[in-house]
Amino acid sequence: MAPKQAKPSSTAKAAGKAVAKPKPRGRPRTATKAAAKPKPVGRPSKAAKAAAAPKSAGKTKKVTKAAAKPKSAGKAKKETKTDQEANPRGRPKSPPAYLGMESLVINMDRRPDRWLRCEKMLKKELPWLKFQRFSASDGSQRVIPESEIAMKWNTKRNAIYGDYDEDKFRDPGVVYLLSKGERGCAHSHYRIWQEVAKRTTPLLVLEDDASFDFDRTGGKGKASGKVFSERLDAAMKNAPADIDVLYLGWSGYRQGNYLHFKEARGRKNQYLRRAEYVWTTIAYVLWPHAAKKLLKAAMPMDQPVDNFMAWENRENRLKSYVVIDEGDGDSEWAGGVVDQLDFQGDSDIQKSDGGDQGHDVAALLAK
Repeated sequence: MAPKQAKPSSTAKAAGKAVAKPKPRGRPRTATKAAAKPKPVGRPSKAAKAAAAPKSAGKTKKVTKAAAKPKSAGKAKKETKTDQEANPRGRPKSPPAYLGMESLVINMDRRPDRWLRCEKMLKKELPWLKFQRFSASDGSQRVIPESEIAMKWNTKRNAIYGDYDEDKFRDPGVVYLLSKGERGCAHSHYRIWQEVAKRTTPLLVLEDDASFDFDRTGGKGKASGKVFSERLDAAMKNAPADIDVLYLGWSGYRQGNYLHFKEARGRKNQYLRRAEYVWTTIAYVLWPHAAKKLLKAAMPMDQPVDNFMAWENRENRLKSYVVIDEGDGDSEWAGGVVDQLDFQGDSDIQKSDGGDQGHDVAALLAK
């Protein structure tokens, strides 16, 4: 399902005004760096070899500690830069952090075309992933409890970050009715949070328009399942123990491009960054303890789902991170290793505040 995404456009505009153009997504992106050559493991130096050779007079020279090490059989296997950083000093490569991970893919019953495309892509690109279809809550056909998803929302939180052009959208805020699509999308994620809360391991949440077919930042090739797997593995191995959410595709504000958070000194991690306020729910890893936090906060959920998750993180009630692809510099507005297939042209969700699709900003104004 297409989430409410990437810097809502002139939802701040009154009815009848033109919708402002959204910020560019920040594509294309770059390819992965060339693998660094590790130092040979266990090979004796020339001096050590000489020391190990017997003297002609029958006396043996003391063997140095380096020479005493057995010579490795064959050439050491090259390791990628990720392997070296995750396994310093030439230790054996650890298994992927995503090993055994499962995924639920949100798909509406009336969009079998999306499911067929996504299923084919995942089987080809991520053969290691155990996934299954999750029947979405269709807001146009299903009664969604107001105790779980509210009927209305106020723009004042999202307006701190979104592309609104009038002060009233921030203070006191403009109240909209959530569209049927927004309520259905939010409820679909809410139900998945209920499933994750019962688990002991994290789950990969995907929407059926997730795509690996896009140009990576820097113009060094296409994204792929291989890139996705490598960056996910590295990000999870570098993530803190108390991580709640890991966004695999995102747009908005994060470390290196904070709006209100303060940048920490020191070197930034090249695989993931702390989020401040990011949009999209196209693909994210959710931990069980985080699912419980979200369910507790959503009583009911009173924003479109991506806004809701972003605000919980902004208030430090959630600890969210974004995956950084190799070309995702601090100036990039959007990034990660997943994109949305056709955000502008194939969305089942009417954006109540207009969004980047230019939907009518007055149609769902609360009376």
